[in-house]
Formats: sequence, structure tokens, C-alpha cells
Amino acid sequence: PVSQAGAKDSIPNVLALAIIQQASGGQAYGDRYYCSNGQSAGEQCHAVSANLHTLGIGEGLFGIDTTSGLIPSNQNAHSVTWNVTTALQALGRDLSGPWKAGLSAFHRQVQTPPGWSSTGYADRIESLIREYDSGPQLGAWALASWKNGQFTDPGHAPEWVFAVGSAPTGFHGSHAWKPATITRTWNPKAKKWITTTIAHNLPYTNLSNPIQVWGIEQSGQRVNFSLSGVTGSQVPVWAGGQVWGGQVPLTGPRALASITARWANGVTETIPWPMTGGSNGTVAWHLLPNPQALHRWQSDIQTAAQTANPTMPQSPFGDAIGAVMLHESGGIPNLWSNGIVGGAYGLMQIEPATAKGLPGYYPGARHNPAENLVLGAELLSELYAQTHSWHFTFAEYYYGSLPPGYQPGMSWAQASSLYDFVPSGGNTETVAAYADQMVAEMASVAYEDPAL
Repeated sequence: PVSQAGAKDSIPNVLALAIIQQASGGQAYGDRYYCSNGQSAGEQCHAVSANLHTLGIGEGLFGIDTTSGLIPSNQNAHSVTWNVTTALQALGRDLSGPWKAGLSAFHRQVQTPPGWSSTGYADRIESLIREYDSGPQLGAWALASWKNGQFTDPGHAPEWVFAVGSAPTGFHGSHAWKPATITRTWNPKAKKWITTTIAHNLPYTNLSNPIQVWGIEQSGQRVNFSLSGVTGSQVPVWAGGQVWGGQVPLTGPRALASITARWANGVTETIPWPMTGGSNGTVAWHLLPNPQALHRWQSDIQTAAQTANPTMPQSPFGDAIGAVMLHESGGIPNLWSNGIVGGAYGLMQIEPATAKGLPGYYPGARHNPAENLVLGAELLSELYAQTHSWHFTFAEYYYGSLPPGYQPGMSWAQASSLYDFVPSGGNTETVAAYADQMVAEMASVAYEDPAL
């Protein structure tokens, strides 16, 4: 936990975690560069174009900007303890009124350079909090080598696989940052004092850890995971950490197929394995779908799929549309990419130039949620028709084109290494990781909403 929900003047965990996810994706060295073209990038601005200049750098977990005046000259801004403490203190000061306005002030004063124009930040944080509150989340990774798009497991020997998870099964409450502010204003027309009370509260849900985790091999055999820190568990773990772990084959006829977690209130969640590989393939993480957002946009997703390509089966086409919507916007219809007006927009995060080349485009189509889904569905349909692979479809949706070195007929296992880079524009994951995760999210969307 980065904070203690419910304690005096502390920050609910879900809020702190949402800000970390937006700022750095949980990477202590995941710096974000703010470039002179009005966009932010995961790498230095001059690496994108020689004509761009760096206006500021958001450093560490909370993305504390180098021009904010908060970083002393002798301080390593990537120090987790310092970064978290400094950011939470600043956030506590900014949340002195309505909380969305406070979040915007925090973003403006702590994370971005002076004069940086951005909107939609508070909406994005709200979206992430709703994802945390909507259901359980489960992440997993393996201590195994990754090569050519797959794990290497000589002799199909058991390898350590770890899992962590959380679910909003704890206490639901509202946390007062400070006593309510009471103001009195004289109303000359009514000839009386008007009393206004502003409550400084944030809603939160305590997140609890699973009480049981197990894996299922391709053979159907169940493998129970043990919790680190428990006597006799033998699960290797870092000091102070606590994870679930088990030894299972990653290749061969008994390879791991899925991981399931169960919480104290009976909630269970299953994720497919493997899900996504990072640059070395050892990390897999899956953000589970938001059932409320899927239910809200279900009929529009079905209409978009039928409009974009009536010959393609609703499943898996509808699953692909739903996965992109949840991953890109969390189901928020008016979300700007990285809070930048003029960039990608809406449920499917469609760029203006991209929208103009799609069949369903008309001025204002991006700003109509149902039409935004249609535009995204049309793009997915076109890309799938070219590649006949959901991996390549998602990679092109994210990056915009096939990578240098690509040859027709390449399999995803052969081509995924060509996508092992983070595109410019404020992105934080590699193209390969994005494509892998989207394929996994398709499976979860199908599970959560079979109607798609």
C-alpha cells in the first residue's frame, strides 16, 4: 500500500495507484518527456524529431516535473520513497476543494511544465479508479527467458510463476481530507446571510488480496500456488513483498494455460497464460475488463461491428472492439489522449487524420460516442483484412504501420521483436506488449460479456 485509506489526512490507495498508473505505469524510471510540439513522449523529444525541444520531464512513479521546483538539486527524483512522499504531500494540499479541480491543479503544478495545456486528466484518473473498483485485477509473471515471442523452457522443466492481485472487497467509504469549509455570504436581495458548506471528501474502496491462487495446465492438471512469507512456502520474494508463486512448465503438453485467484467473499477471476511479454518477456500483466462499461456500450459495440463489417462474426469482432474501448478510454466517451485537445479522442481514441480516411467519417463523428465506436471498428476491420491476425491488427492500430524489417508472411512470433519499442506521443508500453495484451483482453471481454 502507498497510503492508508481512512487514516487522517491520508490518500485512498485507489487514488494514489491511479495517479501512478497514469504518470509512469508503475515504472520508477518511466520518465515522461514534454515536447515543444504539445505532446508528451516516453523518450527524449529529440529522439522523436531533431526540431523538438524538451520543456520538462516528469520523473519517477508520480511523474514529478523537473521544472516544478519540487526537486532539490541534490535529490534523486527516482527515489521511490522521496517521490511518493513528495507527490502525496502535494496532492493533499491541492485537494482542498472539489476533488476533480484538485486533481487538475496537482497535474498542472506537479506533473507538467508551466503553461502546458491539457484537459481530461481528472476524467482519466476517475476512469482508472472505476476500473479498480469495478472488479478484481490479477497480474502474473515468470522467471523464464523470452525469445522470439515465446518462453524458453528447456526440457519443459517447471519454472517459477508469480501472481499478485487485488479486488474491491473491503470497506466502502468516504474519506474526509479536512473538515468541511463553511462560508457565509450576505445576500442583499434576501437581506440575509447565506451559509455554504463544502465537504472535502473522496470516495474509496479498500482493496484486498486473494486468499487462494492456482494454475491450470494444458493437460487440465491443477497446480496450487503458495503465498510467500508462509512457513514452508519456499516462494522466492523480495524483502517486504508478498506474492503467490508456483512451479509449472511453460512449454510442452503440460504448459500453464491459465491462473485463477479467489477472494474471501467468493469472487474469483481467471486470466489466460501467457498474456503479454515485455522487452524480455518475463512480465505479464492484465487489467481485467470493466463490466459496467461493457454493459453500458454493449448495444453500440454490436451496432459498430455490424456497420463496419456485416460479414465478420460478431465474436470475436465485438470482443476486439470492446477490448480496445476499455484499454484506450475505460469507457469514457469524452476522453482526450493524455489530456491534449486536438489529439486522439473518445471511446476508441481516434486521431483526427485517421478518422478522415475512414468510411464513416463526417465532421463531428469522433465526438459522437456511437460513431466513434464505428470509426474504431472500421479501422480494426481494415487492418484485420490486411493481416488476418489480431496481433498485427492491434499492433498497427497502436503504432499506425508495419515495422521496418517486416516481411509478408511473417508470424507474430517472428515479427514481435520488431515491435519491441515504445511509440512517441506519451505512450508507455511497447507495441508488442500492447498487441499481446489486447489479444488477452479480447478473451476476458468474451468471458465478461458473452453477448459480444
